[in-house]
Amino acid sequence: MSDTPNSRTSTDTPLSTNSKAGKTSLIHDSDSYSESYFDKLYSDNSDPWHYQTHWYEQRKRDMCLAVLPQATYKNAIELGCGNGVFSELLARRCQDLISIDGNNKAVQLAKQRLADATHVRVVQGIIPSILSTLRQALLQAYPSSNASLLDHSPAKQPPFDLIVISEILYYLSPNDIDTIIAWIRQNLAKGGTLLCCHWRYAIDGFAMTGERVHQRLQQAFGLVHSANDEESHIATFHHQSQTVDSDFLLDIWQNSPKSVAMQENLV
Repeated sequence: MSDTPNSRTSTDTPLSTNSKAGKTSLIHDSDSYSESYFDKLYSDNSDPWHYQTHWYEQRKRDMCLAVLPQATYKNAIELGCGNGVFSELLARRCQDLISIDGNNKAVQLAKQRLADATHVRVVQGIIPSILSTLRQALLQAYPSSNASLLDHSPAKQPPFDLIVISEILYYLSPNDIDTIIAWIRQNLAKGGTLLCCHWRYAIDGFAMTGERVHQRLQQAFGLVHSANDEESHIATFHHQSQTVDSDFLLDIWQNSPKSVAMQENLV
């Protein structure tokens, strides 16, 4: 994210001054994912958002890890892994981790970084479309991989006890965000955790912002159904915590009403 409080532009983007991480930003006239946009970002830079050098990024990662309500997770998935800096830290808390990114160079960098973490699988695919074919993508990228947790049947439990979505949703259209929300509802296991974290400022060329993204998530997961309000939704998840930083929003939902203290029988 950026050193200046008026841009993120795709986390960093070469070619315009108002960008995240104090870099320049590309102009992109769409609210949907653009492969060429990210290709340009990674064309001559292995860390376009300065994940490895900015205290801002390290601090944000540490805060994300600290608010996770469980010490460890069995099956986790990360949507938008970039070059794998956060994935490397998540891997220490997960028995199995699937990390996804749409950019080929980012995926290769993440694979290199996680080469020794045999329980992590890094897959290239455009979000949200890859979510409907994730099992096939895993088997194609890792032929000897066990993808049975993604087998769908009426009796099968949702596969993931941790879903991480960080700095990706504002690059997508509202319809794509709704698709991801529906996917989360179907794939977050009972007792599982959803972490969402996004930059608060406007991004050049994209209609969505972190503010709008988290408002949409709150509408999807946080409203209680009312017979007099046709637009309200059943609150399927418990809002475990919310961090409103000056620069980013961080929300945690659980598919369980139990807080951390309740889980450890402290209350």
